[in-house]
Amino acid sequence: MNVIKNLGPFFAMVFLLPSWASAQSGYVEDALRYSLHNATGTARISALGGTQNSLGGDISNIHGNPAGLGFFQRSEFNMSLGYMDWNTNSTFEGQSLNQNSTNFMIPNIGVVFSRAKAPLEAGDWRGGSFGFSYNRQSNFRTNYGYSSNRLDQESILDYYLDVYNESGVPGGVGGLFFEAFLINPIGNNQFDFSPNATTSLTKSDFVESEGNLNHISLAYGGNYKNKLFLGANLGILSVNYRRVQTYNEDFLDASNRSTLFSSLQENLYQEGSGINLGLGIIYKPIDQLNLGLSFQSPTWSNINEEYGADIFADFNPPYIDPEFGSIAESDAETELFISNYGLRTPLRLGSGITYFFGKKGFLTADVDYVDYSTANLRSNAFNTGEDNRQIRQLYGQTINYRLGGEARLDVLRIRVGYAYYGDPFQNPGGTDRSMTQLSGGLGVRMPKYSIDLGVVSSHFNSYHTSYPGSPLSTIDNQRLMGTLSLGFNF
Repeated sequence: MNVIKNLGPFFAMVFLLPSWASAQSGYVEDALRYSLHNATGTARISALGGTQNSLGGDISNIHGNPAGLGFFQRSEFNMSLGYMDWNTNSTFEGQSLNQNSTNFMIPNIGVVFSRAKAPLEAGDWRGGSFGFSYNRQSNFRTNYGYSSNRLDQESILDYYLDVYNESGVPGGVGGLFFEAFLINPIGNNQFDFSPNATTSLTKSDFVESEGNLNHISLAYGGNYKNKLFLGANLGILSVNYRRVQTYNEDFLDASNRSTLFSSLQENLYQEGSGINLGLGIIYKPIDQLNLGLSFQSPTWSNINEEYGADIFADFNPPYIDPEFGSIAESDAETELFISNYGLRTPLRLGSGITYFFGKKGFLTADVDYVDYSTANLRSNAFNTGEDNRQIRQLYGQTINYRLGGEARLDVLRIRVGYAYYGDPFQNPGGTDRSMTQLSGGLGVRMPKYSIDLGVVSSHFNSYHTSYPGSPLSTIDNQRLMGTLSLGFNF
């Protein structure tokens, strides 16, 4: 049985067609999910708003701007521990629902081996550093959804009845409503609802997801005359993502007693790996000023996926079918669909500037450019032409910027930051998916070790429709991330 997967929380859920050969943009959400850029790293970098294009001497330079490795004068091991609290408030037809998820993690761990020359050693090249790190670039663990008790609302059966009467019984998810006796033939190639489906109903839709996108990096950064710092890195990405979406409808009679309950559940699992390259440069025209540029190539990934759906229905009183007789309960499921596709995510260009106030602290700023419309899908299992057309049509260019500052009081460091990530949709149509972040933290720098704490509060909206034409659900996302980093010099 052929299966069409859903578009998920960014736009319409499913556009059902008879076969994968004619599948529309079911992978457009995937292309965006694995393309979104969000600066990550140690607690120090997190507290500074994620700024790292012109800052050197931090473990985050390994996967950020590798030129910063040229600033290291000693080898260092650094490990971060993190806690995330993700709260969602979904609004659907004037009704709100709060949900929450939490997660403990290791967001960053790395080691730098410095080969810097001593101050009195001769040579214009002042040495450099090798680095290896593991970084959690994205965390997908979240829950959202809605529950609506408006009795006059439209049913998902309304949408599929139109599909059936225009094109016949589709494959995949659409066929489940026929197999479960929720939509039945009435002759002349026409269909109608089950007689248990009344005009009054309540409904709910819940999405639970988990997984992460991890980045393992190898990097080198060199130092020329303490003026010019050059670096390069190789990134190896691994991704795993799981989503369970459950859509329920309960039809009621005049006495508000249930006459028909149905539950549709869709399960998606994806895992894969990818590779990218990065280049960086930091120049010091004067001792107080750093100017940085960074380039990250597209990431070339290979994704494996499994997808399946099932439906359950409870009839009260039992439905009497002309062929199968009395039916009190029914269920149906699709075959498990296993597929593979390649994904090329966009390249990223970044620049930064940092000004130092002697030993009292510094101010720093980053700007990044990403064109999400350049993401591209390819597969031998299905035709990706419509998906790539939708990517070019829906997504656009963004300018992301970050600001940070640090005050130094002897061994104590006080940090604040701000970041803005633009809406990746080129024609949002009244919706806004941009993200803002406020951050802050403290640090202690000692000769042999360092301790840093960073807290980041993020806010953004996302959107969800349960099926084509259904009302839009707005999801207000509030995410709080705390990171503790421990560094040891050797």
